[in-house]
Amino acid sequence: MRPRRHIISPVLILFLLVFIPSLSLASIARETQKNVISNHRLNITVDIEDGIIRGSDTLSLSEEVYELHLFMRYDSIVDKIEADDKRLNFEVLKHHKENANEIVVKVPGLRKLTVFFHGSFHDIEKAREGIKRGVAYVDDGAIGDEGAFLPSSALWYPQEAGGLTMFDATITTPEEYTSITEGEWLKSSKEKGKSVNRWSTEAPVDGLDLVVSRYVVEEANHKGVDIYTFFFEKNPSLSKTYIEKTKDYLDLYQDLIGPYPFRKFAVVENFLPTGYGMPSFTLLGSSVLKLPFIPDTSLGHEIAHNWWGNSVYVNDSLGNWTEALTTYTSDYLYAKRSGNQEALEFRLSKLRGYKNFASTSDLALKDFIDSTTIASRAVGYNKGTMVFNMLNSLIGDEAFRAGLKGFYKSNAFKKASWADIKAAFEVSSGRDLDWFFNQWVNKAGGPEISIMDADYKKTAEGKYLATIKIRQQSTLPYRLKMPVLFRTNIGTSFSEITLSKEVEEVRVELDSSPTYMEIDPNYETFRILSDKEIPPSFASFFGDKNSVIVVPGKGKQDKYLPAAEVMANDYNIELANDSKIGISDYIYKKSVFVMGGAGENSLFWLTGQYLTNRVTITPEAFKIEGKTYPRAGTVLAIAIKNPKDLSKTLCFFIGDKDGDGMLEAGKRLRYFSESSYVVFTRDGKVEKGIFPIPKVLSFNFDEQ
Repeated sequence: MRPRRHIISPVLILFLLVFIPSLSLASIARETQKNVISNHRLNITVDIEDGIIRGSDTLSLSEEVYELHLFMRYDSIVDKIEADDKRLNFEVLKHHKENANEIVVKVPGLRKLTVFFHGSFHDIEKAREGIKRGVAYVDDGAIGDEGAFLPSSALWYPQEAGGLTMFDATITTPEEYTSITEGEWLKSSKEKGKSVNRWSTEAPVDGLDLVVSRYVVEEANHKGVDIYTFFFEKNPSLSKTYIEKTKDYLDLYQDLIGPYPFRKFAVVENFLPTGYGMPSFTLLGSSVLKLPFIPDTSLGHEIAHNWWGNSVYVNDSLGNWTEALTTYTSDYLYAKRSGNQEALEFRLSKLRGYKNFASTSDLALKDFIDSTTIASRAVGYNKGTMVFNMLNSLIGDEAFRAGLKGFYKSNAFKKASWADIKAAFEVSSGRDLDWFFNQWVNKAGGPEISIMDADYKKTAEGKYLATIKIRQQSTLPYRLKMPVLFRTNIGTSFSEITLSKEVEEVRVELDSSPTYMEIDPNYETFRILSDKEIPPSFASFFGDKNSVIVVPGKGKQDKYLPAAEVMANDYNIELANDSKIGISDYIYKKSVFVMGGAGENSLFWLTGQYLTNRVTITPEAFKIEGKTYPRAGTVLAIAIKNPKDLSKTLCFFIGDKDGDGMLEAGKRLRYFSESSYVVFTRDGKVEKGIFPIPKVLSFNFDEQ
């Protein structure tokens, strides 16, 4: 089964998209026959009113087998199976590893058979109950008045385990609805009060995802590729924006990677909050679709997935590489185009995200399959992106670009692994990269670097020799090449140092006496940041497994409890009452989120003890970083380091006396989790910032 690309939130899609398979058949695939289905010809009727699909799937087999193993969801029923107008016997087994039925059919000598089936699905409101962190996690299909969403991972049609096949699908719906799925749009007609659409894939794909709704369709063609928008309402301006941006991205990636692998690309609006990328279309929730920055950012990420993950597929047994490579060739590429500072901030955000959510994880990149947890996302996306950045730096831009093209050309419409990536870049660079992939892909965690001491002396030749003693915290030290910035009496210069031991003393010759030194100043190397290098942020709190949200007691609880419950549910955080906790048990041992201001939460006094002069809270106003906001209609969220333990975070969430906008602010806070403070104003504006932190891998020789 094909995992889906999944946006974690409408704002963080600028930087972080995740990869979620709702139901994987990889384990089954290793237990059953090799894949023999070469083509599915589906003829499906979607009954919107009753939430049912009915239809048939004619399967063409690539070779003769004795029996065929198919899989379908528990709530779907196989009515009959026929070949040459004769019924075939079959057995239905409940599979012990997956939420699916296994259908075993004896097919000696047959090359074609038809499965007739039907299935009922939850309504859309039931699917909405699974929304978490602003995203719909759909484990099964959903059908309702708004339409239908049937992901291939829900096993809504009979499937082999892990196969790549061709599809031809005719979908019949009520007249006012339009369907879309993978492949080229071959037919659209109205017949006897019904809408009939036919879609056919031009290359093998690893699943069929069906979406149905009342759509207004706009269309264009760019260099032989049909580009569509499927929106709920007519919006020519927004359609034009998405179509024109799609053209730009298609040109970009055809130049960077290779020919676009499909004949269409469609931007499809969804009634659920999703952000999926399927072969030849992307499915975006309504709120995401209308965000002004999406066409310039996340749209490109989803289009890039048509190369990485949707035509070069993942070999599940050997790790999921697609999100790292997609993020590197889309989100990070766009940051680099915006300038060096934006690229630096992007890399730093990846390192901070890993520190906040995965620094204690034992998950290696080779073991990352899906993004079912925040920690796994930090490994697959954050560490993975940094690994490709280091690989690019190691072999150079020309060899890296050639490696991308070579990897795609060799693996298009096949399943590929990290080993295939390694092979492609070894060919393009002419280098043995075994050590690099063993170190960064096969090994969990990352190096922790610290400066133990530094000094310099003048040599007999009139030069200056800087000596730096560096510790690398790791059970097996990493092989690292890191840039070092030196400021001297005559200017600045860069040198490169090599590390391979737990404690290493490196020497760098300079033309003038050094005044300041900084290792890896632009954050080019993947490493685990120290607590001192992480600014206070809500992400630090959300990522701490030992954290608690403290709400006021009776009388003030209703004002803050809904927002607190949203955050607690999203991140599985303990919820406590301020009257029932002990200071020593919580404040000094846990990360704590205090909900409520003066006279509301008994822990508000901590603001007076721990907030810096950057923040002032009065009954009339909030003052942050020199800017003043009236209390009326404003919600303030602040994160600071716990001075008792820099690995812990103290957060405060304070609204006005009427509690206006409290719940909405709680929901939206997760979108700004990297911030140290966020101000939600009455007019809907959001202002945020990060409190500055010191550079840790630095040394000031003047203060020696």
